[in-house]
Amino acid sequence: MKELLRRKRDGAQWTEAEIVQFVEGVTNGDVTDAQCAAFLMAACINDLTVDETASLTLAMMRNGTRLERGISSRLAVDKHSTGGVGDKVSLLLSPLAIACGLAVPMISGRGLGHTGGTVDKLESVLGLKMALSMDESKQLLREHHGFMSAATAEIAPADRRLYSLRDATGTVENVGLITASILSKKMCEGLDGLVMDVKVGKGAFMKTLDEAQRLGTSIASVAKAAGLPCTVVYTSMDTPLGQSVGNWVEMVEAEEALASYEHADPRLRRVTECLVTEMLLLANVATTETAAHAMVRSAWTSGAAHREFHAMISRQGGDWEGTLRDAQRKTVSHEVVAESSGVITVDPMAVALAVMSAGGGRLRDGDTIDPYVGVRFVLQSGDSVKPGDALAVVSGSSVEGATELQNALKRAIQIGDPKNIMPDIIDLTRPE
Repeated sequence: MKELLRRKRDGAQWTEAEIVQFVEGVTNGDVTDAQCAAFLMAACINDLTVDETASLTLAMMRNGTRLERGISSRLAVDKHSTGGVGDKVSLLLSPLAIACGLAVPMISGRGLGHTGGTVDKLESVLGLKMALSMDESKQLLREHHGFMSAATAEIAPADRRLYSLRDATGTVENVGLITASILSKKMCEGLDGLVMDVKVGKGAFMKTLDEAQRLGTSIASVAKAAGLPCTVVYTSMDTPLGQSVGNWVEMVEAEEALASYEHADPRLRRVTECLVTEMLLLANVATTETAAHAMVRSAWTSGAAHREFHAMISRQGGDWEGTLRDAQRKTVSHEVVAESSGVITVDPMAVALAVMSAGGGRLRDGDTIDPYVGVRFVLQSGDSVKPGDALAVVSGSSVEGATELQNALKRAIQIGDPKNIMPDIIDLTRPE
């Protein structure tokens, strides 16, 4: 292994057999954490080739258990996001897609770097079980056409280990590593199709469209080689998505958005509708974009998706009403107000780091998250303000935490000349 790592450090390409050897060693413990970290850093410095990325993806997928196709009577299509600030789309998308007639076996991750994780958000609901066994996942998929779970030790175990080390070693952004991490888990879901939401902008890992398209092309190429139809959608992360950032506050926003289409944040609504539309097209549940979009709108406005949201939470042991009461009892809130006139610009990275520092995310592996730390925006980027206008409400489980977040948020919201913000849907690539 030392010789393999030395060659990778010097820019050599590993063969498929060498990658399989490495992944097996990561899984069974023969490869140490130090050696894993050395591989990750070498991969970031020298990059992985397309062949290496595909080999790493398939080796990690095969080195664990996975769901077979056809468990549900419906076609199984999932969505995955590369992560962004306030990205709560999965919380709306899964019940929407199920209400539209798809099966959605969604295996999600925890927070990585500055981005919040779907698993952390869902675990803010008291009692909600995310560590589902393979048998439990199969039963939910067979009987209810979907579940939302964390990647357990049974699924892509090598990626589980490398995933946490990437966060700790500053090796998150590499295209090959991201591709292999995402697809090794997604290919364990028994999917008939995948829609990738690649985030672009200041609050994303990929800051420019060129960087994002490198990743999107990598994911699409590896998925195609594995026989998985994949649509790639590029969406903006120049400003937080939706009205909230933080685990429980994002759950609340998602629930309220599904309860009322008209009152849902327009940007969050547009991105969610676009992604579910692409899922329906990929599964041929609808044959035109217009028809697919109409199905999504109907599932939303009829209340079917809202009912499915609560049914999913209940099926996995979550106590929604109990969490509402617990949050009300424990949460301390402070208002952030404008001190001058102008147009506001919200820095998504600064908001994310502020929420993390106040206890709403992990600064290091093993940190405990305070689920009630969060920000609920009253106004957003592009809105005009005058002195005294409410900009946001911050919350936490302690006066000190809420005050710290309040002060940090003042620095994250700039008031002055308007800044250019990218459109919500930047680009889209459907499979050939």
